Amino acid sequence: MAADAFRELVTAYALEALDGEERAGFEAHLAAGCSGCAAELAGERGLLSALPRGLAAAPAGDGLREQILDLALAPTAPIDVAAYEWDEIVPGIKAHVLKEDAARGMRAVLIWAQPGSRHPQHRHLGDENILVLAGTIRDHRGTYGPGQICRSRAGSVHTEEAVSDEECFCYVTYYGALEMLDA
Repeated sequence: MAADAFRELVTAYALEALDGEERAGFEAHLAAGCSGCAAELAGERGLLSALPRGLAAAPAGDGLREQILDLALAPTAPIDVAAYEWDEIVPGIKAHVLKEDAARGMRAVLIWAQPGSRHPQHRHLGDENILVLAGTIRDHRGTYGPGQICRSRAGSVHTEEAVSDEECFCYVTYYGALEMLDA
């Protein structure tokens, strides 16, 4: 590998983002005495070490740990639709309540959405986390595929739509109620 190619790896190495083979090759290059890469790496590490002191810690928010643990209870794909009793909440979207914890105001729901179906616009009176298990959903903030989380905080307003050509399955945890805004 040319010396310039190693120079392109300095930042990734400083972030510990190189895989085994690239990491070993870069370390061998440093050991061979490339002073340019060594100096640039020292500079990168200096910047990285300053970040924790230069940034204020963001508070996690009340209950975030519990919300993450609730998401860990999600069923794994593929979903056996025959294993659940479904209620159609709007055309093309069915739901099955997996867990309710009245003391915490929490409800975990498995959602089964047909391609192109849309949940009406609503306001969250508590937090909502949507973990996409299969398919793709979209709201005004972005598009979310398998393994991604669409998080809505209390007071937020949005609508979700199943945008892939396949059925969409999501594990949704609600904290508090929803206020429907669309008819």
